[in-house]
Amino acid sequence: MSDIYVDTVARLSRVSGVRGAIIVEPETGVPVMAEVEVGVSPQALAALAAALFRRTANASAAAGFGPLRRFHLEAAGGHVLMAGAGDLVLVVLVDDERQLGMVRLEAQRAVESLQ
Repeated sequence: MSDIYVDTVARLSRVSGVRGAIIVEPETGVPVMAEVEVGVSPQALAALAAALFRRTANASAAAGFGPLRRFHLEAAGGHVLMAGAGDLVLVVLVDDERQLGMVRLEAQRAVESLQ
């Protein structure tokens, strides 16, 4: 496993309110590296995130908006942030009660380190 993947996921997982981080291969939906809280299936989340990111990227292109950079899913219990990172997708799970600014900043830094 590449040290950059391990370091990226570990750094994101230490941010207050982050419940997990996953680096996903978007074409297969397979997690490349994951650190999530107990009870969260990284395989299921990676597959779902990859499908959502691909379809949203297709919709973005079809609408003439260009390549998808980030995708934010807000649910009653929290947020799922996804960002394109070269040939990968970064997925971050965040508690609903947290400010997203620091998480987004760290996610952007993570994306830059993965490209």
